[in-house]
Amino acid sequence: GPMYSFVTYGKAPLMLSMLGAVVGDSAVQRAMSGYARAWRFKHPSPWDYMFFMDKALNRDLGWFWNYWLFTTARVDNSITDVKTSGAQVTVTVRQDGDMPSPVVLDFTFAGSAPSVSGIKNATVSGNKVRVSYPVDVWFDGRRTFDAVLRFGGQKITRVVVDPDARFPDSDEADNVWPRQAAGKN
Repeated sequence: GPMYSFVTYGKAPLMLSMLGAVVGDSAVQRAMSGYARAWRFKHPSPWDYMFFMDKALNRDLGWFWNYWLFTTARVDNSITDVKTSGAQVTVTVRQDGDMPSPVVLDFTFAGSAPSVSGIKNATVSGNKVRVSYPVDVWFDGRRTFDAVLRFGGQKITRVVVDPDARFPDSDEADNVWPRQAAGKN
């Protein structure tokens, strides 16, 4: 049918990119290499692939395989609000799609990046801080997630959810705060 080309050649790289963002790119590369060796010259089914990858990655990824292989669900995260109160900032991320994804936030500061000691899964690069939250934040059925962080009151000039575009978001225009006016890049 008309979607054969996309499903065969387009969807698989998107799926593997998102899987790498969930469990780590090097882990996916090792697991894929093992899968290719184990199933060489054989005829695996989708279930053989899912079970092999779960075992190789040592994770139950049933939720992931279900969304990617058996639905047409999509990722659609957006930043709906950023509030600063003294040293604390609260970023509200909304999940409008049906497929959950990890929450990865990039904060850009007016000056140098603040200390991130005490913030789990945070990295600093220049005047930016990246903070990551696992996909599990969506598993209780909530549609919004509040990332509450303490950056010492330094001025935040920009916040981006999924800055590397690892998740196939259906509307990337709402992934940035503050929102840009239409027609400006």
